[in-house]
Amino acid sequence: MGFLEAIVLGIIQGFTEFLPVSSSGHLKIAQHFLGSNEKDLLFSIVVHVGTLFAVLWAFRDSLVVYVKAVLGGMGLEQAQRRQGLSEIFWIGAATFPTAVIGLSAKKYFEGVSSVTVAWMFVVTGGLLLMTRFLREGERTCASLGWMPALIIGIAQGLAITPGISRSGTTITFALIVGMRRDEAGRFSFLLAIPAIVGAALLELRKLQSLEGLLPFLVGGIVAGVTGFFVLSWLLRVVRQGKLYWFTPYLWTMATILLVYFYTRP
Repeated sequence: MGFLEAIVLGIIQGFTEFLPVSSSGHLKIAQHFLGSNEKDLLFSIVVHVGTLFAVLWAFRDSLVVYVKAVLGGMGLEQAQRRQGLSEIFWIGAATFPTAVIGLSAKKYFEGVSSVTVAWMFVVTGGLLLMTRFLREGERTCASLGWMPALIIGIAQGLAITPGISRSGTTITFALIVGMRRDEAGRFSFLLAIPAIVGAALLELRKLQSLEGLLPFLVGGIVAGVTGFFVLSWLLRVVRQGKLYWFTPYLWTMATILLVYFYTRP
């Protein structure tokens, strides 16, 4: 992979990792047309690490509270510590079904064809359109509960399918189970931290060579910087209840791809 291709794919990853349009779906489509190896583990690991740093920086205040809460308080008020520990617990509870699905069915879901990815864009667009009609609830990250946490975790697990947006799916189902909009967005991206780490570690086990690392590092940095600014903007969109803005884009993209795939010689 050359530098230009790494930069292009890094920008795509940075935009689509957090926007509710499926980063894995867009990368699969981009690699299809660029002629890249869709199983390039090293690039996948590096760009995931890049976007992980974007999430860590965006939610650094919450993560500091979590660390202090786990270590006994360290200057936190009792209410802050209880809230931090509760949020850690529900993030863990939601991560469990995601891990089960990821470990047991990752190869099946990620092995879908580019045509299937286009159809999954249609599904994601439909999920986002639902958010326009969902009433905002009162649940917070700290008061989530077992059933809502498991539902969101299962939704995230199914979103390993390229074309199904992780952020769009988890935010939609967070709203369905009655979360506040701002908390739905916050929980979705805090939940992304163990998901991204887990995905990177699974891929790292298969890595056999670091050949050609430098262009990939450039792509990872580009993905991280792009992802941070995109994430900050998207959280505002979620608070405003405007996720359905992305539905026309996804359905237009799906239409173009399906016409191409079904009409080419």
